[in-house]
Amino acid sequence: MGAQAKIINMLLYDGSLSGVIRIEDSTWNSGELFSAPRDSASALMETGACNRYGVYLLLSQEKVYVGQSSDLARRITQHLTGKEWWESVIILTTRDDTLNRSDIDYLEYVLIEKAFAIQKLDCDNKKSGNPPKVDIFKKTLLNQYLEEALFLMQLIGVRVFSPEKPAKKKRRTRKQAEPTLTITGEEQGSASEVSTGASVIPELPDEPLKIGQFVYTALENLGASGYSFSDSEIDEMCTPEWSQKTFHTKKPFMKKYIKGITDNKGDDGFVRFKSTPFTFGDQQVLISKEWYERQRELFISWYKSLK
Repeated sequence: MGAQAKIINMLLYDGSLSGVIRIEDSTWNSGELFSAPRDSASALMETGACNRYGVYLLLSQEKVYVGQSSDLARRITQHLTGKEWWESVIILTTRDDTLNRSDIDYLEYVLIEKAFAIQKLDCDNKKSGNPPKVDIFKKTLLNQYLEEALFLMQLIGVRVFSPEKPAKKKRRTRKQAEPTLTITGEEQGSASEVSTGASVIPELPDEPLKIGQFVYTALENLGASGYSFSDSEIDEMCTPEWSQKTFHTKKPFMKKYIKGITDNKGDDGFVRFKSTPFTFGDQQVLISKEWYERQRELFISWYKSLK
């Protein structure tokens, strides 16, 4: 018998994938998954999801912190001031609040073990949660719950629990010579070669990179090609309005870099940019460190629009 069809309901609280998301699955009994970017944590708490027993995940592109609580709102609020690195949060709970203390202890334990096994665990996390105290029947139900939760996380681009795929070997290619223009002098037919100076926009990375590394690699290659933006383009790309329109996020895409000053924080005082500057012509900028898988196609579309 083949795999069963399933119905997945998704509620976008602000009408976009960059805000609070609620997901239910027809094969997940009463399970619910909530997802929100860090700057929408307060909106997440207003949904009521944080008033139940559950497990929460603090996520960045590279690591995860796993926790559980019967007061999720209090714990997440503590992490807003206690941990600066995380970019989004996921809550795993149930509609009817049927999870109990031993259930969330077990779910936390298994998720920590998974993250530790693939070296994605935040160093502040314990290597193991509270020892699970559930019988074999409840353990089977909780494993089924967790399997569906991991599937739904992949659906919205969260793959922090997925083992890394080996990168494809890049085919070595001979570097092509830059185009030159030959100018013949008036005296004695002398000739000299002058580079046209034209920069060719590099192809996007073809390796199976995570979205953050995909963006940074593409931009590093773009800068290395000699591509430059105008002052007005840089100014525009530093605004939240441009980022909202282009990448569906209110966080600015870039920030002007001042030589000798490492300031990779946003206007809210949190670290929002990579500390290493990217160079485009004679301009240096810091690039946002907060990227989500759902933005991949938006970035590709913007990149391909460059001229």
